[in-house]
Formats: sequence, structure tokens, C-alpha cells
Amino acid sequence: MDSQFGRVVLVLCLMGASVLAQSVHRVKEGESLWLIAKQAGVSVDAIRVANGLTSDVIWEGSNLIIPTPVSPRSEPVILPELPEKKDELAVSLSEERASRFVVPPSSKKKDALSEKGWEILRMQVILDRAGFSPGKIDGYDGKYTRLARTLCEAWNPAALQVNIKSTRKVVILNDWREYVDTSLPGSGSLPDFKLLTKNPKIIHYYSALEYFAERFHCSESLLKKLNPRTDFQETGVGSSLVVPNVIPFEVERYFDRKGKGVWTSSLGKSEVERTVYISASDKMLTVWEGAQLIRSYPITLNEEDSPRGRRELGTITPGPHYSRKKTALNLLPGPNSPVGIVWCPLGNGFGIHGTCNPDSIGRATSSGCVRLANWDVVRFAQLVSKGTLILISEKDRSYSPN
Repeated sequence: MDSQFGRVVLVLCLMGASVLAQSVHRVKEGESLWLIAKQAGVSVDAIRVANGLTSDVIWEGSNLIIPTPVSPRSEPVILPELPEKKDELAVSLSEERASRFVVPPSSKKKDALSEKGWEILRMQVILDRAGFSPGKIDGYDGKYTRLARTLCEAWNPAALQVNIKSTRKVVILNDWREYVDTSLPGSGSLPDFKLLTKNPKIIHYYSALEYFAERFHCSESLLKKLNPRTDFQETGVGSSLVVPNVIPFEVERYFDRKGKGVWTSSLGKSEVERTVYISASDKMLTVWEGAQLIRSYPITLNEEDSPRGRRELGTITPGPHYSRKKTALNLLPGPNSPVGIVWCPLGNGFGIHGTCNPDSIGRATSSGCVRLANWDVVRFAQLVSKGTLILISEKDRSYSPN
């Protein structure tokens, strides 16, 4: 690996600390992480992230990277999203009207969101809209919600001050049944790929609940909590739902109901030069414009088999077919395909792609590729183009200047 890549990945390792410059501090006898942070004028969390620390334990004689904060932007930077289609009317709820649709925080129902859950839900919505994806929105303060907030605070803190409601009401005017097939083989929303290889079918969604959860970037359990009186098997045209207040993932923009990818002008056509960094240890993909971090997404990859080093992005394909000799699988496309809704090739059979199981993001290993939730991979694909430089960190390699 050349020294230039080592320097570049060093920036990735520092991404949570709002830094471009840094110094190295050798730990002296009696020093604590808190004392070093105070003397340097940075937070303890910034030093932890810069050095990949999982605790406050440090050792005399070891070297620590000390991040130097840069001036944060004064205004939130939120990249434009595709507009919502007219056939799905979204109505923001006032506080008075919201109580008619959403179980209030004070509810004693066992499956209702707690007051803390509502606070986290709002934060997750803000982060999702700002481009620092927390992954699946679920009302829980998990690893990727905390990491997304750290990155947003460092690189776009004004976005966290946006006044926005955590939920909204949507009236569904398009028929979701075109993208749901309850006859697909499998258990719940987990497809039986062997049977689907023997008897090929378009791998649509298994249920309305799965369809709407992915459309609004959230867990199925959260959607149930927001709509305690809704029978999702009866949801149809004219039905209303309370959903996280995000820009919806509209599968029909990238994949038609007959099983063909939709070649939109937004996928892989960015005219802005950007660089993509992938951290194998943190399971994070970040997108940079020069020295500015603009997007981050949690990912899953295989720490043993995933590619490393420098790669260039190939031609992005919506609605990809899936074929793999090792498993003898040969599958038609669909949102529940192993590669999800979009394929972004990196060469040698590797790629960045969606997934049939958003619950697995950051929590399981892939067969070697880099996968994101379907709603994140299409947003990623709008930021890049063929030839975009992709840098993937080496496993177990330290880039600190010891």
C-alpha cells in the first residue's frame, strides 16, 4: 500500500473528530485521557474516535493522535433529494393533530415509544435528512445513531439545530400491492434463495409492513408503534399512516413492478468530484468533497474477503440480477435480492450494493461486498459517477504515525 493511501486513510480514521490537521502526543506517566483532552482543547470523544479507542484506558509511552478542530459551518448543508411524487400526499402534523394518530410518549402501552424514544426518533430523522445516516430508524440510541451524531456535530453542526417534527402523516394514493408478493418462498421477509433459483420470481416485498418500513427508512416494529390501530394487511389506496419524517425511498424510481431496473438520470451521474472512504473496522462509508465530509452511511462487509485499497467505481446498475457460482444461486432482481435495488461495481466481482435485510447492516458479515440499506445505497449512488475513487481501509492496519 503506497504512502499516499496511508495518509488518505488517516483522514478517514479522524473523520469523527472534525479535523484535517492533527498532532501526536506521547502519553506521560500519570496522564489521563481527560487531562490530555483538556490541555489540547478537544473533547475526549474526539480523541477516542481519532485513535479508535473503545475505553478511556491509555498506556504510558503510547502515541495518541490529537485532532485539531476546524471551524464548523455556520449553516446546515443538506444535499438535495429527489422530490416526492404527487401520487403520495405527505402532510406534516401539527402537535394538536398528531395526538390523533401517534401514541403519545405518556402512553402506558407496553409497545409504545418512551419519552426518550421520541427524542431519539427525532434525532434519527434529523441525521437521516442531513445525510449522516443512522441506519434503520427505530427510536433506540444504538452505535450508528451515536456515530452519525458525532460526525454531524463535527462536520455539519448547524443541521442538528433544524426545527423539524419527528413524524408526519402520509396518505397513500399509489397501490403498494404492485411491489408486494405474499407468495414468495421464505420465512417472513427472509427469502428462500434456493427455491427462488429453482423457480425464478421477481423478489418483491413480502408484506405491506415491510414495504412501508423500507420506504420510510425504519424498523417494522417502529412502524407498528406509530400506527397501533393499523392492520397492515388491509392498507391500501386512501389509507393514512404516521411515519418518520424522512424523504421516502421510492422503489419505483429505480425498479418497476415488472422486474426491470429504471435508468434514471440521478444514478451514477454526479458531475461533482468526490472521494469515497470505507472503514472496515468502523463499518462506515463516507463521502467527501475535497476536505469536507458530506455523507456517511453504516455498512456491512466481510473483514476477511472484502477488497482493500484503491478501487474505481464502475457503471451503476439499478435492479441487478444476482448470480454466484459458489452458492449456485441465480436470482431475478427485486428489493429483496441479496444485492438489493442497486449495484455499484468495484471490479473482480465486488461491489457496493443494497440488501434484502436492513437489520443486518453493521451487525453481520457479507460474502465480500459492501452493502448498505436500500434507501441509503440509492442516495449514495446519486453522489458518485463512473470512475469515482473508492478507498477501503486495510484490516488490522494502523495508520497512526507511531
